[in-house]
Amino acid sequence: MISFTQYTPKRISDVPDIWRAGDRLGDELAEIGGAVGVMTYLQPVRRHIGSLSVWTEEHGLLATFMGLPYHVEIMRKYRPRGLPLRSAKWWSDDFQVGPAMAEGQRLLDEHRERRVTVAKR
Repeated sequence: MISFTQYTPKRISDVPDIWRAGDRLGDELAEIGGAVGVMTYLQPVRRHIGSLSVWTEEHGLLATFMGLPYHVEIMRKYRPRGLPLRSAKWWSDDFQVGPAMAEGQRLLDEHRERRVTVAKR
């Protein structure tokens, strides 16, 4: 499963701290079985910062990550400081960063919902 998240902070000055938090969360993600990897990205022109993560399966793993104490702390701190977090998740047998970033952005651009899920084929 591939998960793409997008956050748009109101203040660009929050970006460095969010980036550092993403790095720390990536370290914590490594402790979750079924997690393949995560990267933090920045799209300066769109004012977006977010993550792209890859999982071997969906069953509770993403929820485990989202429930990590540091993740909860960061979300509580920054959620009110930006536009609502948006996310997309889908399944793919092939993973490449560039195409996955493009697919995640396409899914969010084409749907108005905050959370977009493409059913497993």
